[in-house]
Amino acid sequence: MKPAIKDLMDDHQVILKMLRALNGMCLRLGEGKDVAAADLDAALDFIKTFADFCHHGKEEDILFPAMAEVGFPREGGPVAVMLMEHEQGRADVRSLSAALERARSGDSAALKDVSRSVMGYASLLSAHIGKEDNILYPMAMDAIPEARWKVLKNEFDLVESERMGPKRRAGYAALVDRLLLAYPAPELARPSGGMCH
Repeated sequence: MKPAIKDLMDDHQVILKMLRALNGMCLRLGEGKDVAAADLDAALDFIKTFADFCHHGKEEDILFPAMAEVGFPREGGPVAVMLMEHEQGRADVRSLSAALERARSGDSAALKDVSRSVMGYASLLSAHIGKEDNILYPMAMDAIPEARWKVLKNEFDLVESERMGPKRRAGYAALVDRLLLAYPAPELARPSGGMCH
């Protein structure tokens, strides 16, 4: 496996653990129990920073352009599907942020919207990760020339350093572990099927 792809797949494992913790939060809310607002805020920060800004940044700014260089257009095919799902995830996160704000303002019905947004996001992203791990990344490894992979890895490392750094990454890993202990939930199903919805 290419080190750059291993980095992305390692990110996926951390993201999947956070999705499980979010699922655990939703289960708890569904039982009428409280979830600490600070925990929801921390999970939202993780999603925005670790999953989107850093991880999706590596894909959108580095991997996908490298795939375009070898014939995978951004406007159609597997890369376009991944980009569309990134945008759908961002829309889900905006809905989650809005629902959290309404809940903070005392709107008790907003908790259902929080759960709905979390579950939609978790479902989308877990399926998305399955597609990337099982379909997109193998396609990239087959198509991108060997010499290009070292450059991609260096570019990934630069994005990681600029957008997160080792200390912040370690903090997010500890956060995910803490939230998963506080809000246990079963593994999320990860379909590995095709690129179409």
